[in-house]
Amino acid sequence: MRVLFVATPLIGHAFPMLPLALHLREAGHEVLLGSGDEVVSVLRDRLPTVTVADPMSVRVPIRALALHPLATRHAIIGSADPMVAARVFAPVNETMRERVLALSRHFAPDLVVHEPFAAVAAIAAARRKVPAVLHNIGLDHGELVCARLLERLGAPDVADTAALSIAPPSIVSIPGWPMRYIPFSTPGPPIPDWLTTPADRPRILVTRSTMLGDKATPFLASVLRAAPAVDAEFVIVRPDRGVTRHRALPANIRTVGWTVLTDALRTCDAMINHGGAGSVYAALNAGVPQILTPDTGDRGWNANLIHTRGCGLSVAPRRITAAHITRLISDSALAAAAREVAAEMSAMPSPDELVPRLEGLVGFSRD
Repeated sequence: MRVLFVATPLIGHAFPMLPLALHLREAGHEVLLGSGDEVVSVLRDRLPTVTVADPMSVRVPIRALALHPLATRHAIIGSADPMVAARVFAPVNETMRERVLALSRHFAPDLVVHEPFAAVAAIAAARRKVPAVLHNIGLDHGELVCARLLERLGAPDVADTAALSIAPPSIVSIPGWPMRYIPFSTPGPPIPDWLTTPADRPRILVTRSTMLGDKATPFLASVLRAAPAVDAEFVIVRPDRGVTRHRALPANIRTVGWTVLTDALRTCDAMINHGGAGSVYAALNAGVPQILTPDTGDRGWNANLIHTRGCGLSVAPRRITAAHITRLISDSALAAAAREVAAEMSAMPSPDELVPRLEGLVGFSRD
């Protein structure tokens, strides 16, 4: 069968779908991914890809939320409000509409799989009268985001045939067939030798969002202030200008360039991150506790869920202290809860186990 995957032009929205796409391809199906240029450029060696979306910059949400103070407030606190997401991503979907519809006509898929913010793909599936599958990519309610988007796109009666959820149920219940989270990343440079072996004290991986480029990140400034009072080794991934221009980093801070988080986390005991879904899932999968800094988009939502589950702490970016970090690496309850969630995730059905269910949607038979 032919399967069309569609993602908005953000790597963080496309990568979570790649394990399933690759498993379908390994099962003998023809797979094509439509997204933005950046996604296409980094994935073209892994599977067929085509550009269907213009680049998305930080100006997009600013324009979409202008003159809507309540929506702006919800976006700033990171409440994962479906209406806010729909307001932001509706213009993106509108620019994708004709290209996705044309691609669907040309490729003639038997099945369409899309992430929540690419609701236009469900419209394309409805036009071709083929099943559409919503592939959730985070801890937020993608089914609500997609429904609100379809309303704004003038297609309120369009609905997905099925949904997939990679969220650990003990953290949040997202409707859909459960599927194990599988880390996906393009190959990176070799990890430094010192990062491949355990440290002589707790090691904490520190990551940040790269959406704003190298602009100084408030929570990294907090980590720099707190680090000298914490008996741990800090590893900052892709440091920003606030770190690189620091006259003298604390002795227990080291930095690395772009690296595959799942590889780096193998020798780490904890993680501090910005609350983005990719970083959050990396820590959950590794079974390490994390500090998240609630912020825009879904980051406040993610931080609250992790804090409530007990496998991490939600701390405002400018309020991270040595006491918070010391608790992160010394609280046995946090570590135990993180291991429980990792075990829960590993017990969820793998993508290859979902392949027969997807084949069943289109009546595909191997006989």
